[in-house]
Amino acid sequence: MIIPMTIGKFQMLTSKQINILNNNQGNKNWQYDYYDHVIRNDGEYKRIKEYIRNNPLNWQEDRFYK
Repeated sequence: MIIPMTIGKFQMLTSKQINILNNNQGNKNWQYDYYDHVIRNDGEYKRIKEYIRNNPLNWQEDRFYK
């Protein structure tokens, strides 16, 4: 329960600062939900690391990309 509360607080504080800098009030800056996963071995770590590294290259192909 501590991790979701910590992430929620982080999102709230950073959104507030982003909105102050951009002169926007109440703008949502974070996605609604997140996916968490326990990394259990080195192979899994490497696979996830490569996914994160290469993911921006695939954004324009994503159906949700604006």
